[in-house]
Parts: sequence; C-alpha cells; structure tokens
Amino acid sequence: MKNTRLQLKKTSSGIGYYIFAMILALNAVSVLLMVLAIIVDGSLKNPAYLLLDNIASISSMFIIGLFYCLFSKTQLNDVFPLKKISLKMAAATVTISLALALLANFFADLFVGGISLFGIKNYAEMDFEITNPVEIILNIIAISIIPALSEEFAFRGIILSRLRKYGDGFAVFISALLFGLLHGNIVQIPFAFIVGLGLAFVTIKTSSIVPAIITHFLNNLSSVIISIIEENKLMSEEIADGFYYLFLIIVFILAVFITYKLSQKSFFNLKKYTLIPFKERVKAVFTSSGIIVALAAILLEVILSVIPYGK
Repeated sequence: MKNTRLQLKKTSSGIGYYIFAMILALNAVSVLLMVLAIIVDGSLKNPAYLLLDNIASISSMFIIGLFYCLFSKTQLNDVFPLKKISLKMAAATVTISLALALLANFFADLFVGGISLFGIKNYAEMDFEITNPVEIILNIIAISIIPALSEEFAFRGIILSRLRKYGDGFAVFISALLFGLLHGNIVQIPFAFIVGLGLAFVTIKTSSIVPAIITHFLNNLSSVIISIIEENKLMSEEIADGFYYLFLIIVFILAVFITYKLSQKSFFNLKKYTLIPFKERVKAVFTSSGIIVALAAILLEVILSVIPYGK
C-alpha cells in the first residue's frame, strides 16, 4: 500500500508539472502575440488578434502534451483512446454529457449574475464584437474546435488515463477538478468541473475520447452561435435566448430518457478501488510537489481574473 501511495504521489507530481507547463505555455504565447500585435497594429483590441491569440495559446497544449508523453515514456494510443463505438452509443453519451454541460452553463450564468451583485466581475473573458465572416470563422475555430481537441487530449486523454489505475471514480473526480481549476477564474472553475465529470465518465465508459470531443465542441459552439446572433442583431436577444432554452430543454428531456434506459443496463457503474481509501488518494495528489506548484500558478490566475486591469 505504501509503495502504491508513493507511486500515486509521483504520478500526481508529474501531472502537476505538466499542468504548470501548460499554464506557462498558454501565457508565454499570449505575451509573445501581444508584443507582436503592439508592434504591427499598435493595439490589442483587434478581434482577429484576440482570436488568433486564443488559437495559438490553446494549441500549445498539444505540444506540451506530446513532450509529457515523451518524457514519461507514454504511448499516444494509451492516452488518446479511440475504441470504435456504435453510432447509437456515441449519440447517447454525447446527449447525456451535452445536457450536463448546458445545465452547468445555465447555472454558471446565474452564478455570474449573483456575484455581480457584490461587485465581482470576471475580467479574464474575451469581450469584443464579431462582425465579419473571417472573424466568425476564427471565432468558431478559437472557441469551439481548438479547445475541444487540445483540452480533451490533455484532460480526458493524458491526465484521466494516468490516474485510472487508482480507480475510475477517483480518476473522473481528480481529472475534472484539475480541468476546472486550469480555467483559472471564479466563473469557469465550477462550471468546467461539472462538465469535466461528465466528459471523463463517458470517456471511461466508451473507451473513446471521441464523445467527449464532440460534446465539448457542441457546447462551445452553441455559445458562439448565440453570441454571433446577438452581436450582429440577426434576431432579438429575447428570441435568441428562447431558441437556446428550447434547445436546452429538448436535450435535457432526451438525456433523462437515455439515462433511464442506460441505468437499466448498469451503464453508470464504475469499478471500485479498495487498495487505498479515497481520502488518502486525494491527499496523495494534493500534497505532491507538482500539484502544489500548479495550484500556486492557478491561484495567481484566479486573483488576476477579478482585478479590473486596464480600467
């Protein structure tokens, strides 16, 4: 048991330094592009620059992940599960996880409204208008496609797979918690944690990362479409919100029906792990040096996300 605990701590430390490297890469790329934007355009308010910044910085997660696999001697097929699944199962798992993501998004909006009453605002979000076709395409790539691929590779690929030997439920919880924390602001952390639970679960149950990628893409795309419609006044905000909530209700009803059907087949059961108590496993993770370093960097990002810089 002691050797297993030490092994978990070593694995967790490696994951922590991997997350810290991702944070450094994300910020380094952003700073580099910021300097280039100032030199070339003299401004940081160009939507195209902000979207390209997002694309480049999040794409850097791929490179960091490849280095992690190289240094840890991990095969890509071990951390990027692509087992063939039926179209029916893919549709079912995507519907369930998408419903969870949309509900989490809905409650995140309520949370934003609640904290705003206390004068707290998330200043880390991109806030600009998308008006031309090039910016619309860049927006879809930056917000929907790149994060779905890069973040799933990192969290439902590398991190989830590295933790599964210590229990599937444990791996789901820790990978989702780290996924939420990496978002680095008080609005997205709880939302991303809930979404991460669903995405990790369906990845384990299907032995494929594809449903998680599709869900991530569809969830982000729905927000992009709503923002584009509202910013370009293609319809009133009330009508756009009405379509969004109708979509949410339909997905939720389908998810409830599918959940009921799958529960009869013991789909929601996970393998139990009894070698080390759950609390001891969590303690081993969060007392590892790499995780402590990563949490320090995340805490700094959370603090910066509520500071009204540039005001």
